[in-house]
Amino acid sequence: MRSRILRTEAPVCQLCSFISTGLSIRARPLRLPTSSLKPRQFSSSQKTFVNKQRTPTNSNLKSRPASSKSAIPAQYDGAKLSGAIDARVVESDLDKAASLRDDLITKDGIPSDNETEAVLDAYQQIANNLMNPPEPTALPKDASATSALLSIKTAAKPRPAVHAHSPIVDGASRRLSDLALSVLQHPPIFITPSILRRYVNLQSTLKRPESLPTAFHLYSTKPAPVEGSSPVKYKEVNPNKSANSIEDRMADLALQTAIEAKNLVTAMDIVDTTYNTKAFRRTKFIRRALLPATGLALAPAAAYAVATQLSHFQTTMDPAVATNVAFVGILGYIGFTTVVGVVAVTTANDQMDRITWATGMPLRERWIREEERAAIDKIAGAWGFRQVWRRGEEEGEEWEHLREWVARRGMILDKTELMEGME
Repeated sequence: MRSRILRTEAPVCQLCSFISTGLSIRARPLRLPTSSLKPRQFSSSQKTFVNKQRTPTNSNLKSRPASSKSAIPAQYDGAKLSGAIDARVVESDLDKAASLRDDLITKDGIPSDNETEAVLDAYQQIANNLMNPPEPTALPKDASATSALLSIKTAAKPRPAVHAHSPIVDGASRRLSDLALSVLQHPPIFITPSILRRYVNLQSTLKRPESLPTAFHLYSTKPAPVEGSSPVKYKEVNPNKSANSIEDRMADLALQTAIEAKNLVTAMDIVDTTYNTKAFRRTKFIRRALLPATGLALAPAAAYAVATQLSHFQTTMDPAVATNVAFVGILGYIGFTTVVGVVAVTTANDQMDRITWATGMPLRERWIREEERAAIDKIAGAWGFRQVWRRGEEEGEEWEHLREWVARRGMILDKTELMEGME
């Protein structure tokens, strides 16, 4: 009788405990004793009680309405999210570039430098968007993944997009490069250093150096239009004039572009049309050697004047004899110092890597053509092995062509006695 009462009181006590604890029932499930043969059945009133306990009592908490504005825009462009290039935008930009070219070359008279520069600046902007597409648009921090996916899904008519280095980009860059070259080839347009600099930067951005030698040749030899003439008349220019030389920075940028494009023939042509010209050598002599040469030419007169003054500060010999002695001494010191300095500058080879001068090359040629040698050295370093211990093992048609091209310029590729371990 006692054990029977215990079996009936156990469920009743657990039910009382459940009602008294209230909220704790949500965190701890109700466990029935193993002695019960049937699971406990809750009445409808008990279920209602549990549901009421789960309802928040704070009236200030309101659910977010379904029509609330999201923290991100309503629609995202698929091209922006993926960092791709819009094919329609590319075609539109190319049409705009062609229209700018047509408006410039169909204009009566001589186009101004500002108009030509404006066209090339517009081409540069198009090239930047084409070759360096914008990064994928970053979503706001408080935007959820679901909202972002919904925004992409609901985008109206996603535009066709292509990625960089695709055939569409390759064709667009070629077309833009041809348009820019046609601007420079237009006869009434006079190519100034500023215009040429913009053109080189454009081709460097497009990674198309093939037309750079042609542009450099036009810069040096293109007839100049005569201002105020109608119809337009032209006058010949001297390609060997120092004003028609290519700047060092432009030549170096063009050469680097050809090296990055792995175009050996174009790199050689760039060297021939920039560094290996009389205009470039004359410019170097004027900027670096004209002042020292002028001082050296005036040195005898200055030495004689100083010797004449020094002869008055002595009484041991005749002033005329003293003047001659001092003049010879000063002039000999200047001459000896000059010779030593010239030999040291022209025979220095610490900057040489793989290209050196052939035996018998005059010292003046070595100095005046140092930039040409350095450019060829850069080409050889780019086409040869990077490892020093593998130098001399290169082979192939391009390498043999490079070796012959270097030899025709009085230079040697990989001189044996200067290679590592062959001293």
